[in-house]
Amino acid sequence: CDCQETSFGDLAADAVQAAGGADIAFVGAISFRPGTLAPGPLTKERVATLLANPDEVWAVSRLTGAQVRAALEHSVRTAPLPNNAFLQVAGLTFQYSTSAPQHQRVRSVQVGGAALSDAANYTVAMPLSLAKGGSGYFKIFTKDAIMRQGDTSLADAIAGFASQQGNVSYTGTGRISTAP
Repeated sequence: CDCQETSFGDLAADAVQAAGGADIAFVGAISFRPGTLAPGPLTKERVATLLANPDEVWAVSRLTGAQVRAALEHSVRTAPLPNNAFLQVAGLTFQYSTSAPQHQRVRSVQVGGAALSDAANYTVAMPLSLAKGGSGYFKIFTKDAIMRQGDTSLADAIAGFASQQGNVSYTGTGRISTAP
């Protein structure tokens, strides 16, 4: 999850987006532990084994499209090398080039099927530590952008989302892709 899209990262981002009722969700690689989950019910306890801080709550921030783009650039700045700031995402797809210079790697971003507008405002759900600017994102946004904070932990949000869906199966949804 620190250098590419992952199935559990997609699930976590979808759950945080749903919990926050946001346009977009970001979950940084620093939020995850290595491992896998065997098929079966996604309980809070099972989900917690893959989270660095399962009791952390989520928050929703208001960011401009330019800030969203800058966050994606920060996410892929060292790609293809691992990066704890690499973002798992929901509500958007993006394409980037590892051969492009830093701050020019993101090639395209789609939010809800439409091109990202740098001037538009978007609601972005994410773990509270990230919303406060953790993992170097303080250069792009800070706690001042937080609109609201949830009272549900990441582990509860993910387990609850999976339970509401009935069955979940994520096999590379193509939210993050590389371009030449």
